[in-house]
Amino acid sequence: MLFDGALPSSKQAERLSRTEQNNRRVQQLRASYATGACPIPTYLGSTSYAFLAPSLREALARSSFAAKAQIVPGEADDFCGLKAKDVPRSIIFTSDTDLLLFNYHPETLIVLFKDIDSVKSFKAYSPQQIAQKLQLTSLVPFAWVISQRTSEGQNELACDARSVDIHSSLYTDFSQRYTEPGITPTYIGKCPPLELSLQALDVRVFEFVHESLLGSSRITVHLPLLVEDSNQASAWNMAQDIRIFAYSLLAPPASNVHEYRRKAQGISSQPISTYTSTNLAVPAKDVEARMSALHRWAKSKIIDPTLLWTLFALGVVLAELNTPPPLQMLLRVLNAEFDNTWAFLQLTARVQASMYSLRMLKQIIAIRLATNQTVVPGLSEYLSDIDKHMSTFPAIPDMFSVPGQSKRVLAEHGALTEYMKEIYSSAGVEFPVEHVSNKRKKKQAREAERKQKKADQRQQLRSTSSNTFSVLD
Repeated sequence: MLFDGALPSSKQAERLSRTEQNNRRVQQLRASYATGACPIPTYLGSTSYAFLAPSLREALARSSFAAKAQIVPGEADDFCGLKAKDVPRSIIFTSDTDLLLFNYHPETLIVLFKDIDSVKSFKAYSPQQIAQKLQLTSLVPFAWVISQRTSEGQNELACDARSVDIHSSLYTDFSQRYTEPGITPTYIGKCPPLELSLQALDVRVFEFVHESLLGSSRITVHLPLLVEDSNQASAWNMAQDIRIFAYSLLAPPASNVHEYRRKAQGISSQPISTYTSTNLAVPAKDVEARMSALHRWAKSKIIDPTLLWTLFALGVVLAELNTPPPLQMLLRVLNAEFDNTWAFLQLTARVQASMYSLRMLKQIIAIRLATNQTVVPGLSEYLSDIDKHMSTFPAIPDMFSVPGQSKRVLAEHGALTEYMKEIYSSAGVEFPVEHVSNKRKKKQAREAERKQKKADQRQQLRSTSSNTFSVLD
């Protein structure tokens, strides 16, 4: 199983177009419910699952398939197609029809995910037979005429493909992708610890690392599109200082880093001013001190790592907001108790932006330590300590929620309230005091009792789920 690492520059326009399209879908959802309650955004489909791909990669890394799953320093399709070229009787499973166009061994088969009905029944395509049917010796000329848009129908395209000048420089440059192995980046094969750390990266972080290690002068980071209130400022405004620190650890001194994220109603590039190498020790010391204090506090309270890091991310958000959100909304966000409000959706996106920024920092620090770069005095010690602190950073399913879908309850509201008082204090924010009428107090008590009963029922269900016969109930 191969996963995209760094997409080629030729795909940047396509990626930006796709992100803008999904952003418009989020805007349309917001506009459709301008004054009413926010529905569970199932309408958005895959757009709601911004962290699905890294979550899948993360799960595979912890499974028996870990040795078979690999991130490649480029587009997975290209590596897959060229690897299968030298392996007779390969079967490639993919969602990209472009993989039909590579030069393969005659017995190679391609299976598209959309054509799989079951494990035992699926439809396969033979590139060799397709080429013969089109009276071609290879499908690469067919790919060329498709890219040139010289015709529309299949018969016309096949006719044009048969008359392609395969010796022209334009065609030769184009065909290299389908016929020759790509250039291996210079950083591959030189440092085993680095290559091991590369396999633990999310694709967006891999792209940043890839460009940094190649010494690129312009480095782009495409942040995940979050489901948020498009009438509010981008949730990615949160924890930007964490990301700037992370970028500064690897970006070449003369490079320019640009984040692609939502600004106002569109997706645009935002320039990032990174630290100089001589100034890196200052933010490193600050981040390490905050995490060290967090761990001491958590140890005294016996707090689960998932709750611990969620509270840390929340503390980052609280410190950056002009007005702290109501306490009850914070409690609902932490436990993913979706309340059909846009305020809930926006606060969730902000907390997720903070958590993902921390995840990026963790991965980039691992790469920095693996490269064993010359550093200013004290920096390596701070980075090593941060790396140790973040060894307990949880997996995506534990940290991130999808609007309308439940996740593991981090803590009951009473306990969370006590924790929140200290998080507010550490963030330098005054704890909000809500004046509640007796009538509302009774209503809240009934609601708390109802939720406790549901929690007890869920716990009872989990405790019996290991019983094979429980499926017969």
